[in-house]
Amino acid sequence: MAIAIAALFVLVFASSQLSRYDTAAGRTAGAVIAAIQKPFVAGIDYLGGKFNAAFTDEALRAENEALKERTARLEDELAKNRLDAAELEELRQLKGALGADAPRGEYTLKAASILAFEGSDIFNIFTIDVGTEKGALRDTVVIAQGGLVGRVLEANALSSKVVAIIDENNKIGFQIEGRPTELGICSGDGNGGLAGEMLDDKADIHVGDRIVTSGIGGIYPAGIVIGTVTSAEFAKESSLLHVGIEPAVNFKGIKKVALLL
Repeated sequence: MAIAIAALFVLVFASSQLSRYDTAAGRTAGAVIAAIQKPFVAGIDYLGGKFNAAFTDEALRAENEALKERTARLEDELAKNRLDAAELEELRQLKGALGADAPRGEYTLKAASILAFEGSDIFNIFTIDVGTEKGALRDTVVIAQGGLVGRVLEANALSSKVVAIIDENNKIGFQIEGRPTELGICSGDGNGGLAGEMLDDKADIHVGDRIVTSGIGGIYPAGIVIGTVTSAEFAKESSLLHVGIEPAVNFKGIKKVALLL
């Protein structure tokens, strides 16, 4: 191959020298050069086109990659904005758990998702995805859309375990909404509801009354909605007025909560 190329260059050089003279040999040499140059130039053009196409394709690929990265960044930003907006709306709805008398301005709400239920009753104790790194501590109050959920039982860096108000061991001081002197204490009744006793046996309480936290006990601030009275009657064995309470929160369908920080 190398010898053939060298011979071709010698032939082209010799023909170019002869083509300078206006003789039969010169004219023949010119024709030879033209015949050789045509495929040679075509080959050069073809290779040049290939190189240009390669560089153009590479530039297009680089531009496409840059556009893809930019599109991905924009999509991430849009998704984040949508999530922020959704979380903000959730927090706005969760504020409805705070009754009219609750000290709203004193607390910051931190939204959290439920990761798992546990315990003997799957709705009594559950784990959320907010821990001490985001402000959760033992006895941090937890609410949901509708009302009081419970309190943080224990917390690690990334998650917390919450005990619900429907747990039989979770005692909560309450009052009748709008009547702060009508006080009582309630806890879980073992069936997903609440049962309580009024501290005053002369309390004027009726089915349908809404009850809220009283602030007594130092864990739950006053004014958070607990639920609605479903029954009120005196127990035969005592003079205490017993009340049945339906929780404001649907614990079987709960997915999102908020912490009062």
